[in-house]
Amino acid sequence: MDLRLLRLLDAFRAMGPVAVAFSGGVDSTLALWAAVTALGQDAVGVNVRSEFVCGAERLRAEAMAAHLGLGMGLNGGLGREAEPGTRIFVRHISTLADADLRANSAQRCYLCKLRVLVEVRKVADGHFGPGRAIAEGTNADDDPARPGRRAVAECGVHSPLAACGIDKAGVRQLARLVGLPNADDPSNSCLATRVPTGHELTHARLTAIEGLERAAREMGLADLRARLIPGGSGLPCESHAPDGVRLEIRPAQRLLAESCLESLRQRALFIGFAHFCLGERS
Repeated sequence: MDLRLLRLLDAFRAMGPVAVAFSGGVDSTLALWAAVTALGQDAVGVNVRSEFVCGAERLRAEAMAAHLGLGMGLNGGLGREAEPGTRIFVRHISTLADADLRANSAQRCYLCKLRVLVEVRKVADGHFGPGRAIAEGTNADDDPARPGRRAVAECGVHSPLAACGIDKAGVRQLARLVGLPNADDPSNSCLATRVPTGHELTHARLTAIEGLERAAREMGLADLRARLIPGGSGLPCESHAPDGVRLEIRPAQRLLAESCLESLRQRALFIGFAHFCLGERS
C-alpha cells in the first residue's frame, strides 16, 4: 500500500471515533474513505447543506456515499435519533438567515465554516459522546491564510490530509488508487463565491447563478463559474438595478462556449440577468 495512505490511516486510528465533514468533493471523500477504512463503525460523515450549496453538489455527495456503501440520512445531533443504518448524517442550516453571512463581508468564509463545524460537532457529540474528534478535508496545498482554515484551527478540528503532507495532486492520485469515482472531478466552490465581496447574498441571486451554471453544463460546458455583476455597482441603490452575469469558462472550451453563445445569452436573460458576457478562467 502507498506510504501516504498508510500514514493517513494511522492518523485516523490515532484519533479514535471521529466525525468527518463530507461535501462529496475528492478531498473530503478520501478523508472519509480513510476514516471508515481505519475505524469502521467508529467513523461517520457529516454533510452540511445550506443555500450556498448547489443541487449538483448535493447529488454528488449522495453518489459518493452510495459508492462508499454508507447510508445517508437526516438527524444525528444531540438528542435526536438517527435513521437506521445511517453513516453519513445530513444537516441543514440556513446561511441566508444569518445577517452577517448575508452581508457577504471578507469574513464570510470564516463565519460559514464555523457554522458548518458546529453541525459536525453536534453529530460527533450525539453519536459518540462529548469530546470526540472531528476532521475535515483540507489538503497540504490549501493556503494557510484562508479564512476557513482559521475556523478549523479555532475549533480544534483535525486536517489529516494536510497533516500527512498530501497535496491536491496526491489526493487525486490516492483517490484513483482506492477507486474513488470523483478522483478527477474539477474543484468547485460554493455559490456565495460567485458574488463579489460586499454585495448582499440573496436567494434570488444564488438561484439565478445556479440556474445559469446548470444550463451551461447541460450544453456540455464544465469547470465553469457564473460570476455576478451587481446591478448599479457604485450607485446608492444597487438593489434597484438588475444584475448582470459573466460566465467564466476554461480556454479549452472557448469554441464550444462560443457555439452556444446565443443560447447561453437567452437563458441568462430568461433567468433574469440584465446582461451576459463570456470570460475565461485562468
